[in-house]
Amino acid sequence: MAGLALARGEAALSYAPVGAGVGLLCVLAGRAALGHASRGRRGGAIPVGMALVFIGLAGLYAGLRRGTAALGACAAELRGNVPAVVAGTVGDAVPARDAGSEDGLVRVSIRDVRIVSGGEICRLGAVRAFVRPGAAHEAGTAVLARGVWRTAEAGWLPRPPEALGWLSGATLEALDAHEGTGSRLGPRGVRRWLIEWRAALLARLDARLAPRHRAIGKALLLADRSTLDPATREAFVGAGIIHLLAISGLHVGLIGASLAWLIGLRVRGPRRLLWAAGCTSAYVVLIGAPPSAVRAALMFWGWALAFRRERPARISDLAALAAMLAILADPLIVTDPGFQLSFAGFTGVVFGGRLRLPRPLSARRLRGLARALAVSCGAFLATAPIAAFHFDRIVIASIPASVVAGAVVGLALPALALTLILPWGTWVLFAGAADISLACLAAIASFFAELPLSWSGPGLGPRAWLVAAGLAGLALDRTRLRRGLGIVAIGAALALTSAWPSVRAMLDRGTALVCTLDVGQGDAAVARTGAGRWLVFDAGPGDAFRTAGTASGPPAMSDAGGRVVVPFLRAMGVRTVELFAISHPHLDHFGGGAAVFDAVRVRRVLDPGVPEPSSAYLAFLERLELEGASWHAPRAGDRLRIDDVELEFLWPEDEAGTDANEGSLSFRLTVRDFRYVNTGDASQPVERAILEQLAPIRPEADMLKLGHHGSRTSTSLEWLRATQPDIAIISAGALNRYGHPHAATLARLDSARVERVWRTDLEGPLCVEIDADGWRIVDAP
Repeated sequence: MAGLALARGEAALSYAPVGAGVGLLCVLAGRAALGHASRGRRGGAIPVGMALVFIGLAGLYAGLRRGTAALGACAAELRGNVPAVVAGTVGDAVPARDAGSEDGLVRVSIRDVRIVSGGEICRLGAVRAFVRPGAAHEAGTAVLARGVWRTAEAGWLPRPPEALGWLSGATLEALDAHEGTGSRLGPRGVRRWLIEWRAALLARLDARLAPRHRAIGKALLLADRSTLDPATREAFVGAGIIHLLAISGLHVGLIGASLAWLIGLRVRGPRRLLWAAGCTSAYVVLIGAPPSAVRAALMFWGWALAFRRERPARISDLAALAAMLAILADPLIVTDPGFQLSFAGFTGVVFGGRLRLPRPLSARRLRGLARALAVSCGAFLATAPIAAFHFDRIVIASIPASVVAGAVVGLALPALALTLILPWGTWVLFAGAADISLACLAAIASFFAELPLSWSGPGLGPRAWLVAAGLAGLALDRTRLRRGLGIVAIGAALALTSAWPSVRAMLDRGTALVCTLDVGQGDAAVARTGAGRWLVFDAGPGDAFRTAGTASGPPAMSDAGGRVVVPFLRAMGVRTVELFAISHPHLDHFGGGAAVFDAVRVRRVLDPGVPEPSSAYLAFLERLELEGASWHAPRAGDRLRIDDVELEFLWPEDEAGTDANEGSLSFRLTVRDFRYVNTGDASQPVERAILEQLAPIRPEADMLKLGHHGSRTSTSLEWLRATQPDIAIISAGALNRYGHPHAATLARLDSARVERVWRTDLEGPLCVEIDADGWRIVDAP
């Protein structure tokens, strides 16, 4: 581990065999020292300390080379948001997509690639690509992909070069192998044969399963999620069982046990376990060797070898061996969330399986269900802090969902396997059973995803680590474990953590709130009435409506709705949005609304009604119809009151024109003595029209959002003198390509002597709290 955090260093110090050998010796020495200390011999603490030092040195040797290579990777030098060309081999089959309701991006993997971007040429083992609709491409096809290179956010540890970015909005062009170009690209030999074999198996499974749930079947058996639609994926994520579609240890265990039984019909004795372990390892390699599957396969091998030698092996030793081999093979794997979740989940399963059940639950009829719930609780408690750290999300519904869905997976996997391998039409009966099992699995995911047993957003980390601390205390204090007090403590921590957003909403009654959120180059604001009802004005940028109905993954435009707006609402305990208003139909204002619709119920929608001829806006209107939200197009002079919040609409006048920016919905929000004015992307002519319409009354504001992200075409000096704001807010993205805010706009703010200018690109979100004592700036939640 120590070598992972080092910068570029001398390669001679990180010779791989030396690191592997030293790491293995230090692990063995540490294991012997710990065993020596556990037997209570005098001086046992000294070997333990020395073992920790040796293990640290092993991390230095084993990790330095990989960490140095990652930090110096060519892909780390590629600039983001620039055109790129990628040549390589398709790892996942690309389905044919026609324009229309199926229009959108498909996530695929391209292997052994060469990237050309910004004058740089890089070679990578693999790269993620989000492909635009087009012709189908089989796995193993040599392709040329053209798109935009998007860089991932930098972390505090090096990451593998293939995780440094992705290709977005790409188009694929097959390379002709007869011309010699395609034959020189991609893997050769066994690696190409594995890709082609997997592609053939996917095609067979695709042909034999019913269309409705075949995507779940391919993900469940062969780890192919390229055709999984976003709604299904979100249901599994919301239910906390997305790991079932990622080939977890459960899959490998079921397949290994089935193979051991089948091979045992012909081979007797321990050899059947070795044959089963070999076949299971081939399956793991075929599906791409995800960390959880590799861990399970290594543990299966350890158990089979121990059984062959007639020497029992402890499951904790097998897990430690699997972790050691994985880290020695690739030290950077410790930074992979899949690796962390796999071993943490396994640890939780072991603790849950060893938990002493209370007497009422230890009865024969309830023992199986109680043990399954204990195992599921253990896995949840061990993985919750990691999920909160990486994904800002915790799903308590995963506890019961894993129990029910795990039983269904145990039925679905054998049916899917027999559907895949049986010849001569004998697979038909098992295909029907598989379809029924997959339909049940989809229904389970949808049911548990609807339950209010999850929360997400910034700030989950401290609460999740509170649960982790309680779990650690539970593991260390065995007396309390026997008494059951540790379980009560963990349950109380979970209850308080889960209930905190609702408790906070109750405590905030009587205090209104207006916040401008930091969504990058876009607009989003939220307001809370004194009675606790919520209003949302724009939801930031996003491509969800443009890519509706497509495979999941990072879109071409960052989804600020899911990244910023929804976490804010959930952190505040919001279940229903009373009013959602969009200023105009441009994706940097309403694109994030799809995530809002997915997360909460929206009652009313305000829209200026600009006749924008875009498929994204039509998708937005179709979504409103599905949601059942009422739609209104307010006009200048209209007023709307929700509790103690009054909205006075300033624009558009009469029918909205065809220019979306000029038809922006403009309003003044009043709560007690606080006034907030927002004009969307309206320009200076619209500002003059509003002033003429209101004359001689001036639209004075305590807080003014500058039009069009601080563009020089908006926020005239006349407008600033009429509104006389105490705070002027500029909602713009850091280092945006438009140069917002413009120098001329900043000069006008200075001329108007605006006391406070708040820029989201520099200072983040801004929240104002309003009560009987007045209004004040507060920290954003």
